[in-house]
Amino acid sequence: VAKIGDLLAGWDFIPSFASRNFVLKPSLTSAKVYTAPRTNVMPLPSSGPVVVLAHGFLGSRFDLSHLAEELASQGFIVVSPEFPESLAASYPRTEDVDRAAITNKLLDTLQNDWLVRPTSYGIVGHSLGTGTVINTGDDSWTRVCIAGKPSERASPALFIGSTNDGAVSLSRIGALPSEYVMLDEGSIRTANTPLPSKAALIFDRPDAPNHISFLAEGPNDAMVQFLSPLLPV
Repeated sequence: VAKIGDLLAGWDFIPSFASRNFVLKPSLTSAKVYTAPRTNVMPLPSSGPVVVLAHGFLGSRFDLSHLAEELASQGFIVVSPEFPESLAASYPRTEDVDRAAITNKLLDTLQNDWLVRPTSYGIVGHSLGTGTVINTGDDSWTRVCIAGKPSERASPALFIGSTNDGAVSLSRIGALPSEYVMLDEGSIRTANTPLPSKAALIFDRPDAPNHISFLAEGPNDAMVQFLSPLLPV
């Protein structure tokens, strides 16, 4: 609550005991959860494709954990940093620590401290995290922008949006770049063909997701429980 007051209204008088903790369970029943001290290295392969997850404003490193689990089960090495705008960050915001500094340090640590040799890079971002998607890496990276600004860089990219997104509406995003190919939700569920290098999937149905429905179920439910009483304020 203190971070919401600080980030949205500049309030610095909300006590820390107004916080709430939520227990988040893995999305996949087969997922293994390791808890290691900060001084230890998690069990990682020596090489493989690396995917960075970038949460949005007032999000957390857990927001896209369902994607992390699924990608990891397919052999990807997935890292999800906690950015300064997070509700769960353990550190205060400072001017010299921003998303670029955190992401660059994480990638450096991955290779030089954890001795992982990336064979390729991808990055997935939600909401404000799509700015991180666009500004990270070179044109060899694959980019996925969810409920935010689509990438206009030359690298392969997927944009995902929804007609029910009231926070970052499609009208606010505007027209997609002409090179994007529109995908059909029904056909991609059954098709086993590669996506175009620039593709867009827009959910357009009565039960299409809202802005936080793209998150993993645990963080989504926690956000609803946590924020609902605060909405009138």
